Amino acid sequence: MANFLFAIDIGKGTQDIVVPDFGRNEENWTKIILPSPTEKLARKVKAFNRDITVDGYVMGGGPVKKALIELIEKGFSVTITERAARTVRDDLDEVREIGFRVVSSVGKADLFLSDLEIGNYQKILWLINEELKLQEFTLGVACQDHGFVKGQSDRVTRFCFLRELLEKERRPEKMVITEKTGFFSRFDSILEQLSKAGLKGFVMDSKLSAVAGMVDYAEKIKVREFVVLDVGNGHTLGASVKNGEVVGLFEHHTKLLDKNKIEKLVNRLVKGEITFDEVFEDGGHGAVVFESIEPEKVFVVGPNRKILKGYGEEAYPLGDAMLYGCAGLVRAFRFLSL
Repeated sequence: MANFLFAIDIGKGTQDIVVPDFGRNEENWTKIILPSPTEKLARKVKAFNRDITVDGYVMGGGPVKKALIELIEKGFSVTITERAARTVRDDLDEVREIGFRVVSSVGKADLFLSDLEIGNYQKILWLINEELKLQEFTLGVACQDHGFVKGQSDRVTRFCFLRELLEKERRPEKMVITEKTGFFSRFDSILEQLSKAGLKGFVMDSKLSAVAGMVDYAEKIKVREFVVLDVGNGHTLGASVKNGEVVGLFEHHTKLLDKNKIEKLVNRLVKGEITFDEVFEDGGHGAVVFESIEPEKVFVVGPNRKILKGYGEEAYPLGDAMLYGCAGLVRAFRFLSL
């Protein structure tokens, strides 16, 4: 790994960037919160009032996927390459059924899909120091990928992965991906793009990165057992942690949750009683728990943490309630650099 870290946490609404300067206090590190790539690309799609062609890589769908489908629903044609089409659905037959024209290649595309904005990252470094080069950095990227098994709900696929991962490793800072999985198309796409650009890097699941960031935060204030609630724009994760290890978690869609429901889920999580079925059947991704805990704190982070006002304690890893994912990337980088 390179000696310096450029950390990017890519969510549905924002991309959060931290460039650590390990010789300085964390409050003095470069920190930026920008609109997510999918949000910016969605705005471009909404400006079209005609047939378009799309190329690029697998990326987080969300807003751009919704905007492309809406363009089709208006009666326009969207021609998309096979590689980019997996942004819409991993199953290309389903992409065609929606109305996309899937092809092997296009000429000059109207829209190019990518989670990474490598040119902008270099510009950010130049704002810090005109002599900095991105090639000198390790890029740590956090994002979410459901995985794909044909004929299986992606919610089931994702939670099978999380369960199997936690059965092997409980320390979240060790849950990094440095080689293609053949299973997670978005993670693999990011690693491919980094390689093609001649850059070193690793990927983490954004929710696991969030937990790693909170482990770091809790250690600094000497809290050993806690719950972290990451209330994101798309998903909410609750994780129970004991002595730096994840011992249980649930993941749900934020739009389906309110304060009372989250409190009930947390109570069942800490007692070790929460089940996959109860969360999945409620429209969430699922749950897995290995043991109960007696939490000293319930930490709340994320852009939609306001729905939990009065419950738990807001946390500020790296001095900001939005930078928990980047804090996890920093912790993982330190582990990789040992």
